[in-house]
Amino acid sequence: MTTTTPLPIVHLNGTSHRILADGWNNAGEALEDFITAYEQIEFNARDYYVQGPEAWSVARDYKSEMNLKIRELKKYINDHRSHLQP
Repeated sequence: MTTTTPLPIVHLNGTSHRILADGWNNAGEALEDFITAYEQIEFNARDYYVQGPEAWSVARDYKSEMNLKIRELKKYINDHRSHLQP
């Protein structure tokens, strides 16, 4: 396992394996749906240039930052999903 995030341990006094696995799997599937929708958003310089010459590069940099955060979230969820595989 390559994560430094603490992962849940299934034990007698904790949440059941099924509830944990279902929750993380549902979150992963919802994130995949979000990623598909997010990738379909039109993102073009023509929609930014009226704000000034720097607007497109700022928007592009911010979108790149958001893409990194989405990948981090995907890894976080998938680490939990993998950990909870039967």
